[in-house]
Amino acid sequence: MRSLVKCASAVLAVGLTAVAAGACGERGRAAVAPGVPLSLAERRTATLTDVRYDVTFSVPDSLSERVRGREVVTFEVGEGAGPLVLDFAAPEGSVLSVRMDGDSLPYVVADQHIEIGRGTPAPGRHTVEIEFLAGDLSLNRSREFLYTLFVPDRARFAFPCFDQPDIKARYRLTLEIPSGWRAVANSAVEAVDSTGARSVYRFAETAPLPTYLFAFAAGQWQLEQAERNGRTFGMYHRETDSAKVALNRDTIFDLHRLAIAFLEDYTGIAYPFDKFDFVAVPAFQYGGMEHPGGVLYRANGLLLDPTATQNQKLGRASVIAHETAHMWFGDLVTMEWFNDVWMKEVFANFMAAKIVQPAFPDINHDLRFLIAHHPAAYEIDRTAGTHAIRQELDNLNEAGTLYGAIIYQKAPIVVRQLEALIGEDTMRQGLREYLQSHRFGNASWPDLIEVLGRLSAVDLASWSRIWVEEGGRPTITTHLSVGQDGRIQSLAFTQADPHGRGRVWVQRLNVLLAYGDTARVVPLEMNAARVEVSEAAGLPAPDFVLADTRGLGYGLFELDPHSRTYLLASLTSVNDPVARGTAWLTLWDGMLEAWVHPDSLL
Repeated sequence: MRSLVKCASAVLAVGLTAVAAGACGERGRAAVAPGVPLSLAERRTATLTDVRYDVTFSVPDSLSERVRGREVVTFEVGEGAGPLVLDFAAPEGSVLSVRMDGDSLPYVVADQHIEIGRGTPAPGRHTVEIEFLAGDLSLNRSREFLYTLFVPDRARFAFPCFDQPDIKARYRLTLEIPSGWRAVANSAVEAVDSTGARSVYRFAETAPLPTYLFAFAAGQWQLEQAERNGRTFGMYHRETDSAKVALNRDTIFDLHRLAIAFLEDYTGIAYPFDKFDFVAVPAFQYGGMEHPGGVLYRANGLLLDPTATQNQKLGRASVIAHETAHMWFGDLVTMEWFNDVWMKEVFANFMAAKIVQPAFPDINHDLRFLIAHHPAAYEIDRTAGTHAIRQELDNLNEAGTLYGAIIYQKAPIVVRQLEALIGEDTMRQGLREYLQSHRFGNASWPDLIEVLGRLSAVDLASWSRIWVEEGGRPTITTHLSVGQDGRIQSLAFTQADPHGRGRVWVQRLNVLLAYGDTARVVPLEMNAARVEVSEAAGLPAPDFVLADTRGLGYGLFELDPHSRTYLLASLTSVNDPVARGTAWLTLWDGMLEAWVHPDSLL
């Protein structure tokens, strides 16, 4: 009991109110649910500013020993902050000591949090010092190297922090590692002390970053460096085949240079971080991860064999462009909460396509996009279990449930539709304004829609509500009337809401009228329940009509009877690959809706 009184006095000395429960270093019950609840995140965002971490990780030689950590967290506290809560999900006993503003004080470690006192810190600048044992879950340790992977909420498994995307902080990192290891992190190395059996790397302070982008890797890496456009790139790898490294080296550096040059020109913003290094990690979990200053790639996706196919080369170029695009979309401007995680991913892909496609002219990119996105998105969107692109997320520990075909396959279609609707110049102007307005900060999808809506004549708030905030797809039916003279009397398209709510999905279609080896494509804005194609009146009756032939139209498309009969008999004779692919998907959907008999399709 005496220790509790002593600790409570220390709390009062630094401006905290009396402690309701808990003891110095003893386990009690925290008042916050496990994970990172939205309510906690919103309270911290409203009251904590100018957060800085000075953190040291000491990596032992043996995997059986845990990584030891020390950190100093400084921050400004505003009025009404409530109890001070840091997130930490390491095993029990991992918190070794806690001090605030130089004094020891009571703290509660429970439910993946460290709750310091039960009162409210006085407004002003505060410092918290913590010694801890790092959790291994997000450190990815092996005998010869380690790398961190903190997305989406895994920083809290390694060290105590405010683990949410909208508290961007500056990090100063020190790594104590086995001698002979190299280390790379978000920022440049300021000093290295390699005397004795241990090496100490000290890194410069970073630009403002969310916790999920704070990163480092250390181990027995080889280092390749090259200069492109006045910038030095560093590639860390473990490849022992020097011929393979030599084969790929220049191409890898060139692809990064090209991606940066394109993005600087497109966004009007120079590369926003102080360096660009990357690590080729053996058996990495993903194709890449966009940590600024220290991108991680799967090694076999970068260092290709001499027999690599064109698709493998396109895949490498795409992932490099994707991760580089993240430096602006996700890293410079970060989503406020992980319900907008889809946004950074879709714009990284959107930019990557613009960067990469011109270098691979022999590939039909429209067909590739159609096949990669529409079938998987339709598989979910046609069901009662479909959901919106932008979903609710009450706790970051559930962020993994947001991923799936609607985010990765439907969202890219929707964003390409958005550009088609407002025009390429308006999209670029709006993205520039958005990035400039929120640089090194946070923003949401509605923030971008507000900018784009102001620059265009389209009601994008309504458009976004249907396409992004709600789930489902329209049923679009072709109505073709042909006179006795063999000419079109009328051609129209209607759309219906399969959920009976009368929604209208506004989108740009490219209507195809096919005539043997020739075709006529008519642009059409599907912005009402019924839209007439006036240009088609008086034209000869086509072999078939497709509502869209560029791979952008999205919905359940019902063919007119004549087109359905023709395509079931002659689909393989359709020469244009995208039109043929679109027709296959349309007939497949028709079979699932019982408009097409399975025997006929087979």
